[in-house]
Amino acid sequence: MNKIRRAALAVFAWVFLSATLCAGDVKNVIWVIGDGMGPEAMGFFMQGVRYAGLEEFPGKVSNLEKLMNRAQWGLFFNNTYDTVVTDSAASATQMATGQLSRPEMVGVDHNGQEVENLLELARKQGKAVGVISDTYVTDATPAGFTAHVQNRNEKMAIARQIVDFAPDVVLGGGLKYFSTGENKKLLRQAKKKGYRVALNKKELAGVKSGKVLGLFADTSLPMSLEMNLYPQIPSLTEQTQKAVELLSKNEKGFVLIVEAGKIDWAGHAHDAGAWFHEMKALDELLGYLTAYADKNGETLVYLNADHDTGLGAFAYRHVGKEKAAAKTAQGEVLYGGDADYASFETFRQFAKQKRSLYNLEMELKKMPAAKLTPEYLQQRLSEAMGYEVDISQFENLSDVSGLFAQLNESRGLVWATINHSSLPILSVAYGPEADEFTGVYHNTDILPRMKNVLGWSDK
Repeated sequence: MNKIRRAALAVFAWVFLSATLCAGDVKNVIWVIGDGMGPEAMGFFMQGVRYAGLEEFPGKVSNLEKLMNRAQWGLFFNNTYDTVVTDSAASATQMATGQLSRPEMVGVDHNGQEVENLLELARKQGKAVGVISDTYVTDATPAGFTAHVQNRNEKMAIARQIVDFAPDVVLGGGLKYFSTGENKKLLRQAKKKGYRVALNKKELAGVKSGKVLGLFADTSLPMSLEMNLYPQIPSLTEQTQKAVELLSKNEKGFVLIVEAGKIDWAGHAHDAGAWFHEMKALDELLGYLTAYADKNGETLVYLNADHDTGLGAFAYRHVGKEKAAAKTAQGEVLYGGDADYASFETFRQFAKQKRSLYNLEMELKKMPAAKLTPEYLQQRLSEAMGYEVDISQFENLSDVSGLFAQLNESRGLVWATINHSSLPILSVAYGPEADEFTGVYHNTDILPRMKNVLGWSDK
């Protein structure tokens, strides 16, 4: 009888322990938010890597595609309390707190009441916490996880709240919000709270333990295709590697939020080349994170977006008989007599691009009109694109914005809007309990699911 009783107790203990482990066997969460990254941005990048024969992707498969082939997918809506379309502030707030909010609001519900967010909850559980942005750390998306203000434009107040909350790691741009005006002594206060302040790549590399506040630009970090001009600034991947190195010293684990924020900026600007390069920077990060999760075994990597921006895509166009004859003479293949279905050569042009077209457009608009000759415009545009651009067939060259729109049209690129859309967003979860994030849901459902996988609540 005693043997039977002992065997029964052993079975009961095994079942109990197994259930306990399954209830929350995620120790670390690395949540990557591609700001403005709708499903079309993901497909656009993966398709180019697969089929355009890009030298930088000899294997013809992106880390994003590799991740999606191994991960669990979901689809979620991001409407606010009373609007169909969201902004980054409301979306980040809803994801971080699980409560409906309104556009422009940060860390407060639709009634304006402060709501506890994921990083605050993680801190209570004894976990290390961090936030990274390749824009600036007081921007709407990272602020949704670190601050509580009525309007996203209260960046000085957000900076003070970040220092007051004191995440273990804060990395990105936004130095001026911590060092000027009413916040001119904020860095000194941060140091008193135990922060090492790093202002460049070398200083960040020198931080081996403890808290770090890394601010690598006055406002936003540069667009990814211009990062080579700023070798002192660590890349998004380099920042994340340092964050993981520091946060993983906590025996209870960590929660890290990483924003790839300039996908959104490229979409707003209708700059498909910059869009591709921002996705490429994210892809590099995903390669590192997938390898880390595989090795660690207790880390969930969750990738999503706050909203879609731009609704960009390739589309076929009828070019007319005259242009069709010219294109055919140049060796291009058209269909139906005059239909241009766009070429994968355009992706190879993206790879050559050297400047943000938005930045170039703003620069040109500040110049005297007399200097903006067709020859000068073609020279500047060719330098930015990294190959010879022919604008001789473009109309009304004095309209700089129109010039860039015609460049898009000539390559078969179309954008539905310069703003956000209500397009549902994909989520990609990889690691233990990734299936918690499958199906169709709302972004307010993300926090409860995060709490489940971390073992903070009953399923």
